[in-house]
Amino acid sequence: VSMRAISTYFGMVLVVAAASGCLRKEVAHTVYLGPSGVVWAVTESGVRSDEHEPSDRRRAEYEYAVAATAGVHPIAEAFHRLGAQSVTATWLRRERPYAVMTEARFADVRQLALALLDDVGAQGEVGVTREACRTRLEARINADEGPDTTPDSPVDGLLADLYAYRFVLTDGRFVAADGFEIREDGAVAVPDREKAAADGVLLLSLTWADDGCAVR
Repeated sequence: VSMRAISTYFGMVLVVAAASGCLRKEVAHTVYLGPSGVVWAVTESGVRSDEHEPSDRRRAEYEYAVAATAGVHPIAEAFHRLGAQSVTATWLRRERPYAVMTEARFADVRQLALALLDDVGAQGEVGVTREACRTRLEARINADEGPDTTPDSPVDGLLADLYAYRFVLTDGRFVAADGFEIREDGAVAVPDREKAAADGVLLLSLTWADDGCAVR
């Protein structure tokens, strides 16, 4: 099982959900890692209904706009389900096609990762270690058992396209990775499309060093 296969699975889930909700959109994820916690920002752009009848399109888009304004749209619901400390939605474009950025703050990256695994029914372990001026995030996921999700789970929308993710450090630089590609002089990491499980276990890790830390 590879990262590509996992992303394809959740992409299929999203297609089912989109077909039932009749909304099309482009989604981008930025996960900011910092000393004070994690901020996960999701930008939904080009949000529009593909219903054939104009009245049905207007109704679907109106319902989305009302939910986003109230902070109860699916992305916000998913963040609350994962235990976010706070969730805010900011309109980037209020005319069709809509654009909304939703940000959620989490106190601990390990607890966030564990909450994601638990919600999708995946078996695995997540650890964070700190040594001198370096931090290492590591996950071991049992790839023999597929995620146990349904299109009814709001968290599905967060996992539909793993390659729409960017992990960004607010301080320091990424210095090592397994299952990710380090870019932009160490400031950004993105999922590696070719990463695959070995002996039924998918290993993922990110290591970053504080600013001024000697990189060996």
